[in-house]
Amino acid sequence: MAEPKFLLAPMDGMTRASFRLVCFEYGADGATTEMIQSLALGRAKKKLSNTFAETMVRYPGEGFLAAQLIGSVPAMMAESARRLTAMGRFDAIDINMGCPARKVVGSGNGSALLKTPEKAVEVMKAVRDATPLPVQLKLRLGWDEGSITAPELVREAETLGFSSVTLHGRTRTQMYKGPVDVAKIREIAESVSIPVYANGGVTCARDALDFLEQTNAAGVAIGRAALKQPWIFDDIHRLRRGEPVSERLAPERVALLERLAALACGHRPEKVAVSEMRKFCGWLLPGFTGADEVLARLNDVVTLDGFNRLMDGWLEGLMREGDVHPRAELLPKQTLDTV
Repeated sequence: MAEPKFLLAPMDGMTRASFRLVCFEYGADGATTEMIQSLALGRAKKKLSNTFAETMVRYPGEGFLAAQLIGSVPAMMAESARRLTAMGRFDAIDINMGCPARKVVGSGNGSALLKTPEKAVEVMKAVRDATPLPVQLKLRLGWDEGSITAPELVREAETLGFSSVTLHGRTRTQMYKGPVDVAKIREIAESVSIPVYANGGVTCARDALDFLEQTNAAGVAIGRAALKQPWIFDDIHRLRRGEPVSERLAPERVALLERLAALACGHRPEKVAVSEMRKFCGWLLPGFTGADEVLARLNDVVTLDGFNRLMDGWLEGLMREGDVHPRAELLPKQTLDTV
């Protein structure tokens, strides 16, 4: 039996090259880009816009990488798949039929396709015929409890020769709330011969391993939990080797944030990249002494040098006091909302 894989799931606005590379460095077995709109890509001129260029950067050191394509017009999806293939920087094409965001489904894309399986299959066939690359499918169980269409679509993916499926164990109407249907994921995974990766509800490395066992899937795709714990992949591999895992201390977190900031500045304007680091600092710093002050001061930081000075100064203070461990009493309430 093949070794299970633990993947970085695609997240809109998050799985850019800088964050993907950090996750690969922590041991992710694969990743998928954020959404690439087929409508925009299919109509783009030969020279892509800066938006597309930064979305589809690939750093040396990234492992297996799929380009995530979203859309509902078969011809446009096919043309976009051909263009992505011609770029020569991706290992697979991933079709998004799982995104539940209102702006996405309102255009008939993402999980909206789960309501019309015939149309979904047309999209799948168009992309499969347009590229020699492996084609993957990401989807949810269905639109709602009354329309569980994933079994049908996963079987179709198998028939069409798709390389894998990532299945989120909730319906679109559930969004990210409520229990993940572990039994349904297992039923679908065991009904086909292609790899099915389970997705949804993971908050830590132990969760991921329990999820893997409960679903009998080929692996687990981890999304929002990785935003707060990019090291979750390393923790998973440690647990599988029987090694202990421990909380990540302030020096490692600061080094991670500074590396992420430097990578991001490599392909986005410095001011924009540094501004976006506030989100990651908000996820990685709570629990440490003085974190609130650092987060407040970040609002005035606009350069990479300023960001590094702030991080280094804060860390030096923690080191002097021997206060590099996160403390439970300093954590905000509801910290495990990464589902």
